[in-house]
Amino acid sequence: MPAGGVKRLTNRLRQLLTEDRPLLGTFLNFPSAAMVEFSGLAGFDWVLIDGEHEGTGVETCYELVRAANAVGVGSVVRIPASRPEIVLGYAETGVDAILCPHIDSRAAVQAFVKSVRYWPAGARGAASNSRAASYGFGRRAAEYFQASDEHALTAGLLEDAVAFERLHEIAGEPGLDLVAIGPGDLAMSMGLPGQASHPQVSAALRAAVPVLREHGKHVILPAADAAAARAAVELGARLVVASNAALLGRAIQDYLAAVAR
Repeated sequence: MPAGGVKRLTNRLRQLLTEDRPLLGTFLNFPSAAMVEFSGLAGFDWVLIDGEHEGTGVETCYELVRAANAVGVGSVVRIPASRPEIVLGYAETGVDAILCPHIDSRAAVQAFVKSVRYWPAGARGAASNSRAASYGFGRRAAEYFQASDEHALTAGLLEDAVAFERLHEIAGEPGLDLVAIGPGDLAMSMGLPGQASHPQVSAALRAAVPVLREHGKHVILPAADAAAARAAVELGARLVVASNAALLGRAIQDYLAAVAR
């Protein structure tokens, strides 16, 4: 054994969630390892990798998770769909949490959780020498499979009106660790395209957060700016995420406007 013993990868987001404070994250519109490093060094707690709308594949996800590990930030990946073979590929990258889109029922939660968890809680394929398993270093296969408190967290994205009608049954599923709310898609499903700030959407969001918290779920909310982030935290969000394209875009526009003046 090397001097100092064998090291293992750790789930940074799980560690951060033990701290008594909001966790600020950034959505990676530009899925590069450099942007992950930049975001971590700038002070963000976690990054959101997007395999759905940004199209970040498993191979790229490996590099982004490695970069997150290197700068000590948590990593969350939104997968493109809830199918076992898709979940497995992203889970083996060693990402801290997997965010599943369009969670709209108890059955959807159960199917997703089953794909993330190993037996007996799930049916994930066994691989004890993957990156998620620290390539097999530091413990036996059985120990890794049983270390459920180290495996990827499960996160469900509520973005369909029907999900809010079934909120209690979704929130009551014990296998779901975190719940994110997507106001943009929620507005679309309510017949309000492009109106994420519509009073009906805001009302649904405000009513949902207390229910999710009562069931012990960590809530993830988007925030376009600092004021929105503060409001999200006051509402009960544990994790807040801002688009890095929006943040950088505003800074660039402010700079150009200031120079023009």
